Amino acid sequence: MDIDIRPTTDDVETATDLIRSAYDEVAERFPTGTDVAVELKWGSRDFLINQMDGVAGFARYPNRIEITFNTTTERWKDAIRASVVHEYAHVWDYEQRGQKWEYRWQYVLGEALAQHLAEQLIPAYDAPWRTEHSPEDVEEHWDDLKQNKLDVEMKTLDGDWDPVFINKGDGDYPN
Repeated sequence: MDIDIRPTTDDVETATDLIRSAYDEVAERFPTGTDVAVELKWGSRDFLINQMDGVAGFARYPNRIEITFNTTTERWKDAIRASVVHEYAHVWDYEQRGQKWEYRWQYVLGEALAQHLAEQLIPAYDAPWRTEHSPEDVEEHWDDLKQNKLDVEMKTLDGDWDPVFINKGDGDYPN
């Protein structure tokens, strides 16, 4: 009986090369004073594959990037490069000001900075999460979103909060 082990050696080598090239490009433009660790792991969640083009990233304070990937999607190569740039932008931002936010809108501003940098350096990749809702759709719910999600002091959330995602719920504003 055969066994299918994922990721394959080729998957890891390809991912490593893509990560290194994206990292080198962003680090040249936005150098940090510390070494950055990039951790790579395989993911098989449906959300990762169906909604994120097979790649998700997370930056951990102060200088660690986690990249989860799956090569079964068509666009995973562009997605992994864009995710590296996006997460690196967080690491760079942490180095500039730490990871302290008084208000939730400051967190959202950091996400905007990271996404803007990814769009500038990897323009061929059109991230699904940034085009899912039109400006008109977000504008319709902006006042409620701002008052109930963004103008909230972080200390009142006591560390128990979810990021503000733009995934439209039933009858709700994009959350």
